[in-house]
Amino acid sequence: MTPHTVLDVVQVDGGRHQAYLNNTQITGRKATGTGRTDSSFPDELERGFLWAPWGDKPGKDDLPRIIREKIMKVPIAGRTVYDLVRMAYGDGIAYYHNQERLETGRITRAYEPTVERFLRDNRIANEWYKPQMLDYRFIMNTFSEMIFSRDMRQVTNLFHKETEFCRLSLQNKQSLNVDFLLYAADFSLGQGVVHPDRINVLPLYQWQQGEDFLRKLSGYKMAWHSRLKTPGSLYYAYVLWMGLFRENGWMDASATVPEVVTAMMKNQVRLKYQILIPENYFTIRYRDSWSTMSDEERSKIVDNLVDDINTQLAGTENAYMSIATVFNYDHGSREEQGKIQIIAIDDKAKKDDWVPSAEKSDAQIVQSLGGHPSMVGLAPEGGKMGAGSGSDKREVYNTEISINTFDQEIILEPLNWIAQYNARTNPDWDITFYIQHTEHTTTNNQESGLVPNEHSPNQENQ
Repeated sequence: MTPHTVLDVVQVDGGRHQAYLNNTQITGRKATGTGRTDSSFPDELERGFLWAPWGDKPGKDDLPRIIREKIMKVPIAGRTVYDLVRMAYGDGIAYYHNQERLETGRITRAYEPTVERFLRDNRIANEWYKPQMLDYRFIMNTFSEMIFSRDMRQVTNLFHKETEFCRLSLQNKQSLNVDFLLYAADFSLGQGVVHPDRINVLPLYQWQQGEDFLRKLSGYKMAWHSRLKTPGSLYYAYVLWMGLFRENGWMDASATVPEVVTAMMKNQVRLKYQILIPENYFTIRYRDSWSTMSDEERSKIVDNLVDDINTQLAGTENAYMSIATVFNYDHGSREEQGKIQIIAIDDKAKKDDWVPSAEKSDAQIVQSLGGHPSMVGLAPEGGKMGAGSGSDKREVYNTEISINTFDQEIILEPLNWIAQYNARTNPDWDITFYIQHTEHTTTNNQESGLVPNEHSPNQENQ
């Protein structure tokens, strides 16, 4: 008997009817009534959501947007994420033939016209891999959409789905699986209410079902959820550096530093010098005429003197200039008479007395996001293998491109799944994707200062 696709027909706003895949579980309004008590489903069901909400607190559904906004308010955070993504990209996506590796134990970068056309037509480097790494570095979850050919023999397209616009359906009550990816820009608002017409529903790949999932797949599309299954997570991986984003945490502290410093600069009266001019300076300087001058004439002389002193003290072009004045010295009383004194004012309102060290908060942010202070110029310049030296930065880079294979495997998994699937009908796809990197060394070891990593074909052909 030919299997049928089961659809639920529901009435939506305006009396219209609309069909959905069975168990899609989406609605344009929050659920009402009492929560379920006959199963151990997550609390989200009791809180009125008909998809798995994504928030930092119960009842919230806006965590991806909150994290994005906080990162973008702190320049050093955005710069760190950007640098980490660039290092994860390295020299770009490459692939090798599986059969050659089995036969020789060596890896040589391959070039297949069919694969190259797929990568080019789908703009995998710029429209898929780089956005995937950005989402992963922001929130440790990424989503992709795959499209099959009409005969289901090949995957023809792979697209990035913006994480901020994605939500997972609630667990299936029978299988306890998460069956669908829901995609809508409205999810970014975190309001918990999205009209069904604005939601794109995609079946979510169930790796544990294997071939059964593909046989039962209705349509030619499916979604893929890439993430590290963190402890305690059911739907979305928990961001391991979430402590950065807590209220009044390091991100908030770093974001407020420019505002406080700017406010201090605008509101603080800054005095550099105090000029003491004794009255007898003028009686000595103008001994023959001072007593006969009018008040207006005396004021003019005083103003001219102050202007001359300001001219000598202000401006970078007058740095290290000297000021000479004439005064009397009474040998009897040993007092200086008519001497002008210029006293430098020590600004007691130091910014570090009011604002925590920006470098300290920046260093916490960089390290928590997975970077090293040296990579963004935070470490002091030490030189001679010290922190901040060229050697230090080189080793930080080489270490990062070595350990980020951990993340690359997660991101490249759907691409390698496509290769495995397509290889069943086209041997050109019997390949494995990887990210090629070039390690940095010193010119003592290599004239160019660059050494291909262990996956690079250039190293094996030298």
